[in-house]
Amino acid sequence: MEEEIRFSLLSEKAITISFKQEVSLQSHQRVMSLKHRLETESWNWQIEVVPSYCSVTVFVDPSFYQNHKSLINFFESFFSKGIIQEKGPLQFVNNAKEIPVVYDGEDLEFVADYTNLSVDEIIDLHAKAEYTVAMIGFLPGFPYLVGMDDRLFVPRRETPRLKVQKGSVGLAGLQTGIYPFESPGGWQIIGKTSTKLFDIEHLSFLKIGDKLRFVPV
Repeated sequence: MEEEIRFSLLSEKAITISFKQEVSLQSHQRVMSLKHRLETESWNWQIEVVPSYCSVTVFVDPSFYQNHKSLINFFESFFSKGIIQEKGPLQFVNNAKEIPVVYDGEDLEFVADYTNLSVDEIIDLHAKAEYTVAMIGFLPGFPYLVGMDDRLFVPRRETPRLKVQKGSVGLAGLQTGIYPFESPGGWQIIGKTSTKLFDIEHLSFLKIGDKLRFVPV
């Protein structure tokens, strides 16, 4: 393959397959294409394929070792056949969900100073983009969103807050995200939404691959 892929064992029952470490929509699409490709295989020993920003982790059961000796050797051989190029990129069709936001966050002025943009320009750039959920974590239902305009790049806070309000919409690097619960956090807060991102009955409102837009209110 043209792109370097790294393999690392998490245990005798799990292997992580990693691409170049970068936060981008292209990385997300590459990961989801690989996830889909692996899930189409008729491996009765494959339990689950879990995507992240730039990697997927494959969990297997012990029956794998009835016919194969090494997870790394197996997947190195599998990928040496040019698996990804043969299949091509996976196309996702997904109507964008709308998230209402009141843009009154306590870090708006810092973001304006750092980016040399006005508050109105920040709101306009943040709201007009279409975002993709690249990952869910560090809290249940917390979406890491790619697709943000590069002009909104800001670093995380030097000192994280002990409490970030539930529903806070923040920026960190080239990402934007939403806090589903009150928690500590170091993202630059630019607004707040009333959308409920997680509950025990329906779990996460968003899932990996979902599209969304922010709507100023």
